[in-house]
Amino acid sequence: MPEESTTPDLVEIVTGLFEAGDRGDWDTVLRPYAPDAILQTDDGIFVVAGASGLRALWEEWAGMFEDFTVKVESVLDLGNGVVYAVYHQEGRPAGSTRVVTATGTYTYEWVDGMISRVILGGAEIDEARAAAERLAEEREHGG
Repeated sequence: MPEESTTPDLVEIVTGLFEAGDRGDWDTVLRPYAPDAILQTDDGIFVVAGASGLRALWEEWAGMFEDFTVKVESVLDLGNGVVYAVYHQEGRPAGSTRVVTATGTYTYEWVDGMISRVILGGAEIDEARAAAERLAEEREHGG
């Protein structure tokens, strides 16, 4: 009889993070994050550090909209603690009748079973995936 794996399914966890974010359940979203985790844009210009900073960012962002939704489109475990996700969000800015939409990417870096860094990418889905694949390869070789 095969042994059950005790390795967490990172695809399942990340998918659940988007589901929790869609509900505004920030406690669940933050559960797998390391206390000193960072979120940065792929160009490195914008960085938020720490669980409280991440929570404040997401709460503020979602709070700017009425009827805000975020849905994961795909999640890939690239190996070596790197998970790549494509998401779609939409919402109606408070006081507006117009709905705005955006598609983007998150590249998650896991260390010791926790998310240590998330790289937020924009609409260049293929470029973000290639960068995530390079990161997974670098981590495989100790980079």
